[in-house]
Amino acid sequence: MRKFLCLISLLSISACATGPGLQSRMAAYIGASPETLVQKLGVPDKQITLNGVQYFAYDEHHTVVTPGLYSYGGFYGAPFYPGPFFDSGIPPVVTESGCETTFMLHDNKVDSFTLRGNDCG
Repeated sequence: MRKFLCLISLLSISACATGPGLQSRMAAYIGASPETLVQKLGVPDKQITLNGVQYFAYDEHHTVVTPGLYSYGGFYGAPFYPGPFFDSGIPPVVTESGCETTFMLHDNKVDSFTLRGNDCG
């Protein structure tokens, strides 16, 4: 019985484990060439060269709209409430999230990167 409980505990803990985060996945590209970045991540959304340093930016954004709820109170009996009752309900909610990953390349190799946004975890 004790072994069974230990097994269940380990399985439940391992179910919470997630894969590597964005920080560690992008760190794997340190030292990579621009060709490798394009092959693995696609064409960058933005690209610029300043003072011999290339910057490749990959931008990922998501917009989620949670629909609102319209409420209708129905009819109430006379003489107190002679007609239908309308309510404004709950308005829709728009949630925007995103992350911009910018790689800095020096001498045709990724030197470092930055993550910016509210969904870079």
